[in-house]
This record gives sequence, C-alpha cells and structure tokens, in this order.
Amino acid sequence: MLNKLKSIFKSPSLIVIIAIIPFVLGVNNNLSKWKSKNVIKWDAISYYSYLPAAFIEKDLMLSFITDSTEAYYVSNDLYWPQKTENGNRIIKTSMGMAVLYSPFFFAAHALAPANEANGFSEIYHLAILLSGLFYLIIGLLYLRKALLLFYSEKITAITLVAIYFATNLLCYSILGATMSHEYNFCLFAAFLYFSIQWYKQQKLKYLLVMALVFGLLVLVRPVNILLFLAFLLYDIKGISSFKERILFLLKNTKHLLLFALIIFLIFLPQLLYWKYVTGSYFFNSYVGERFYFLQPHLIDCLIGFRKGWLIYTPVMLFALAGIYFLRKTKSPFFISAIILLPLYFYIVSSWWCWWYGGSFGLRAMIDLYPLLAFALAAFFSSVLYRKKFSSKLTGVFIGIFIALNLFQTMQYHYNIIHFDSMTMKAYFNSFGKTSKADCDRDLLKSPDYAKAMKGEE
Repeated sequence: MLNKLKSIFKSPSLIVIIAIIPFVLGVNNNLSKWKSKNVIKWDAISYYSYLPAAFIEKDLMLSFITDSTEAYYVSNDLYWPQKTENGNRIIKTSMGMAVLYSPFFFAAHALAPANEANGFSEIYHLAILLSGLFYLIIGLLYLRKALLLFYSEKITAITLVAIYFATNLLCYSILGATMSHEYNFCLFAAFLYFSIQWYKQQKLKYLLVMALVFGLLVLVRPVNILLFLAFLLYDIKGISSFKERILFLLKNTKHLLLFALIIFLIFLPQLLYWKYVTGSYFFNSYVGERFYFLQPHLIDCLIGFRKGWLIYTPVMLFALAGIYFLRKTKSPFFISAIILLPLYFYIVSSWWCWWYGGSFGLRAMIDLYPLLAFALAAFFSSVLYRKKFSSKLTGVFIGIFIALNLFQTMQYHYNIIHFDSMTMKAYFNSFGKTSKADCDRDLLKSPDYAKAMKGEE
C-alpha cells in the first residue's frame, strides 16, 4: 500500500487527476444543484428521457403524454418530445447518453424511497450529476495513458492541467455536467488510446474495446463518426504511407468487419426505436434543424464574442501552435490534426444554431480536446525545455489562461457573461466584473433563433 502511494506521488500527472476529484465535488457540493432538481436540464432532458420512459413508464412511445398534458411535462422539464408526421411523440436525441447514464440511473432507482422512485426526484439528479464526474475522470485517465506513450510525466501533467483548468471542459464538468461533452471527451480519449494499442499489436481485446467505445461515440452524437479519421490517419506520413495503411487494414479485414459489426449492434437499438415510433429505421428527429454547409460561421465560431472558441478558450492558441511542433517532431497525430480539426470545425460552424444555444464558449469543440491535447503537449514539450525566458513566459500565460477561465466560468454562472447574447462591447464592459448589476445589458444582442433555423442569422 505504501509503495502504491509513493508511486502516485512520483506521478504528477496522476496527482493532477486526483486533485480534480475534490475540486469538482467541492464546487458541486457548494452549488447543490441536485437539491433544487436543477441537474437534468436543457439537452439532458432529452438524453435522459429514454430511462424513465422505458423503465418507469414502460412506454417508449410516450403515449402517456397527451395533447392536454404535454405542456405540464415540458414546463416541468420532464420530457421534451417531438411530434412525428404520424402523430407519435419521439425523443429528440439519440440514446447514447442514456446508455452512459444508465448505471447511475439504476443505482438511484434501487436506492430511491418507494414514494420517490419516479425518475425525477432528488436522488436521480444527484446520481446523474455524479455520472459526469465518473466519465470525466475515466477520460482524463485514458488521455494521461495515451500522452505518456509519447511525452514525459512533467509535460503530461502540464497538458492535463491546461486541458482541464484552462478550457471550457471545466465549465462542462460542473455547470453543464450532464451535457454530452465530457462524456464524448471520455469516449474519444479512450478511443485514441486503444487505437494506438491496436496498431502496436493487433490484439482482439483492443479491437473489442475500441469498437465498443466508438459505437457509443456515434450513438451519443452521430456526427462523431468523423472521429474515425483519428484512427484511420494515425501515424500517416504521406500518400505512400496512406497506401500502406490501406493494405495493412485489408490484411486485417476480419478485425475491421468485427469492428463494423459491433458498431452496428450498438446502434441497432436506435434504429429499432425509430422504426417503432415512426415506421422508418432512419429518422431525423431534429425536426426543422439542419446544417448550412454553404454558410459556415467560421469567424464567428473562432473569434466572435458571442461564442468564439479562441475568445473564451485562448489556451487553444497553444494547441494551434502545437500542430507545427507535431509536424516537426514527426508525431503520429500530425495528419489527424491537420485534417480532422478543420473538418470538424467547419461542420460545427455550419450548424443552424452555430452558437449552440445557452453555453460557455464553443462547447462543441470540447469533444475534440483529446486530440488537441497532443498538440498542446507538443507545444509544451518544445517550448518549456528551451531557454528559461520562453519557458517562464509560457508558464505565465498558462497561469493567466487558467485564472481567466476560472473567473469567466464564475461570470457565466452568474450570467455576467450572457448565455447566448454576448457582443464585443458587452464582453469588454463585463470584463473583470463580479456583479451582473454592474454590466450594461443594453450592449447584449439576442440571436434570432427563427431566422437562424432558416440560415439567415
């Protein structure tokens, strides 16, 4: 036992992850959102709906919701159903998050008093909140294991500090802990780690876990199928290298077919649910919502003051610079980064609601942070071992970015940074302030959701 403790203290990267646990628990305890039943909110209402509908109401058709009672369910944040053309009600989101919530839901259901075993009492909110911390820590542990394959303990520790405390991942582990982002972060980090292991040695156990994780990634958010590129392009150096990769994969056809079969089986319940409710195996439950690929909001999403990624998460400037060092050090993640990052960002910025509703920064980018962590590590590894001046300057900026992120997360919590209406003037007017009353709210500009759905915002 003593030797295990000594090994932990010799691992600063592990200490970072361990330290995050009491930090998250302490902040969550202070907020106590589960006591006011304020955990299963917004998008999480749809994510979670599968569980009480299937295991408490025993009715995935949602027929217990009628035209006369729908307003009650919606206004009380119990269900947010969509109406299909055949008149049935359907859960808007795919069921991946419900699968990830499920162990915590079942634990809460087993512990809930009989008169509170309804899926929405305080204990369920607490359980789902704790699920966020669980997946965050699992994701950080797998990211740590992957980083340590290429970087030192010191660089890995600094990268983990930056990726958590200096980005909006922190916000979505506390204020938005039931949103999909830290769950996607966890799954993608594990996917990267097991992809690396499979390429090293084509063992069936790595393939099985990799397929399970990737299947869940797609089930949580179908657009995550793009993240397969991180696997396909791993350690690609050029055209000839890519040709060799294709030949290598063809030699492992049985593994690839098994990979595809597992993913299909994981997604099959979703197809059956859509068929059950709508009569079709494929259905766009995001009624009226779409991508506008010819009108991407690239600048708005990158440096706009409403949700600009680099405005609210400036530490990612280091990650962008780190892509150069990925190339310079011949990192196996270089090609993945230069192809997946712009493609993913383009798709994110093409969604009709490109600011992603009420959120802190461009939350959709959190899902890609495990890959960007390697670019951050490459930057830190190249800069922090150089001259003392550049090392100290980088350290100062890391500290500034962490302090800024902590402070602005607090501002977001108290609505000093508005959830969807920030402008450049409003941003600078609110900068450094600790009270909403001190801010000029006339400087805010509310987005027009109706126009945005038509691609006009």
